[in-house]
Amino acid sequence: MKKIAFFVGEVSAEYQTEVAGGIIAEVQKQGYSLHIFNNFGSYSSNVFQCYGEKSIIHIPDLASYDGVILAGDTFNVEGMYEELTEMLQQTGSCPVICLRREDKRFYSLLADNYEPICGMVEHFIQAHGFQRICFMSGKREMEDARLRLKAYRDTMEKHGLPVTEHMVFYGNYWKTMGDAALDWFLEEGPDRTEDRPLPQAIVCANDYMAISICDALHKRGILVPDQVCVSGFDDVQESRVAIPALTTVKVSYRDMGRRAVQMLENLWQGRDAGEGIGRVEIVSKYRGSCGCAQSIDREAVRNLFHYKEQLQSALYHGNAMYVDLENADTFRALMNTGRAYISTIRFHQIFICMCDEQERQEEKAAMMNQYTEHMVLRNIMSMTEDTPHEERFPRSELLPADYRREGEILYITPLHEGNDCFGYVVLTTDWPDDLRYQFQIWISSMSMALAKLQMYEENQALNEMRMQYARDELTGIPNRREMEKVLQKRYNCLKQKGESFYVVSVDMDGLKYINDNFGHLEGDAALTALAEILAQEQGEKGVAARTGGDEFQICMAVQSQEIVESRIAAIRRSIERFNESGNKPYALSASIGYARCDQCVPLLNCLQQADKSMYREKSGKKYTGKR
Repeated sequence: MKKIAFFVGEVSAEYQTEVAGGIIAEVQKQGYSLHIFNNFGSYSSNVFQCYGEKSIIHIPDLASYDGVILAGDTFNVEGMYEELTEMLQQTGSCPVICLRREDKRFYSLLADNYEPICGMVEHFIQAHGFQRICFMSGKREMEDARLRLKAYRDTMEKHGLPVTEHMVFYGNYWKTMGDAALDWFLEEGPDRTEDRPLPQAIVCANDYMAISICDALHKRGILVPDQVCVSGFDDVQESRVAIPALTTVKVSYRDMGRRAVQMLENLWQGRDAGEGIGRVEIVSKYRGSCGCAQSIDREAVRNLFHYKEQLQSALYHGNAMYVDLENADTFRALMNTGRAYISTIRFHQIFICMCDEQERQEEKAAMMNQYTEHMVLRNIMSMTEDTPHEERFPRSELLPADYRREGEILYITPLHEGNDCFGYVVLTTDWPDDLRYQFQIWISSMSMALAKLQMYEENQALNEMRMQYARDELTGIPNRREMEKVLQKRYNCLKQKGESFYVVSVDMDGLKYINDNFGHLEGDAALTALAEILAQEQGEKGVAARTGGDEFQICMAVQSQEIVESRIAAIRRSIERFNESGNKPYALSASIGYARCDQCVPLLNCLQQADKSMYREKSGKKYTGKR
């Protein structure tokens, strides 16, 4: 039985729903299993919340899959695509299909971005007799945007029509730049005259930008299509209910999903990936925004009304759920509340899988971006009830054996607060469209409630809770939560004032050796000794923290690499003095790496670079315990 992993951001959004629908239809036809790993992207300015969203890539055992499909352009978290593809390369055990994104390391399935734009520009030139045609492009760095812009330029050149500087505007593929684009197209320039006419048409690289152009024209009293025609690309739901309806290019993304599975089938059978697959279906839709048709898409209007009701319901129930969860002070009460509010959407079962608390307390327990090797199925929800469980199982299997089925379709979404990844949800449903709004609010609310509950359980008394929330109980130095605040504050300062800083990653060597040979009390003493050394050498405005079992970080608010290296050297000398004192039967040792965070290196990348630098040193060591 073949098993496929599909990684996607915001699976309930329109493009993602279409692609997933095609993949699901094909895997059901063939009897394969499909696991859809979904997150909701960077919906918060807190970089650690984004880190938690990215953690979805660390849940599955990638080596256990027969094929992987990536909707990489839906990953709205910086570095997620790069980290996931690096992991897939290292695993190298199955074929990988990239949708709408060319990656020479893997197989790609692309829609034609060139010919449809050529056809749209030709339509305005030949059917309407236009010559003054502007183009609103997508992001400069995206390949599909470059191809669509090239198609526009080539077609204009083919017909001998000039393209001046102010006839091309670079947008962001979203609805926020319509006014700026229109200002650009109409901007005063050396060739500007008082009687210079408006553009006859504006061709946009996607529908959302086309809708924003229509709105900007409407605000200025310029009529579409009477004075300016507009076209888009993608045929999103809003384009079909706009007034006038948007002329656009429809790409069958459901067909793309189906063909992605067929490509995997070809590869499994030793054939060329694209054998017999053909091109993804693309059709031009000429509607009211170019004056070619004025018909109303009644099905699109019905769907829009349905989504409006879903959104209203999600907002109403989201507020009520937040209030009710505030009163849930036990896991059981929290699950009861959660099931009551998720029942407003249709599903079969929801499995609440939490990290193994015993493992979380041991080595590597609280590392960023990682889940425990074993999970515990704590609860199963249906539309009518929720059932408590307490069943431990390997995370690589996603669910306990009794709940795994061949030919299953699972939706997996992380449960986290910031970068504290404490579990995930596995959902089964035949109605993925129902997840569009409420599921994200539900996941977010449950995550916050679980984090609060976890905090309350760890801190019995309020005063003790306040002390422990920011300090590591064993060593007395700041903990991971406090370090997150420090790093976020330094990162905000970097963005506002350009003040770079350094992150130092420290991992104590040989903690297991000390625990096994001299007892856990000695292990605790060694951790405390190292913490004291790091705190002494953290420098002015620096902060040292214990972020995991044997892991520490130092945020150094300095601009100079020399200063950082001198402080690291001082740490090493202090460790040597500790060992020379002869008070302990073992050697204190630590591996250290660092990285600079500046305006060219995002915080998450800086943390990863510091960890990699530290692990390079650690991999070259062999700890013997001798002083």
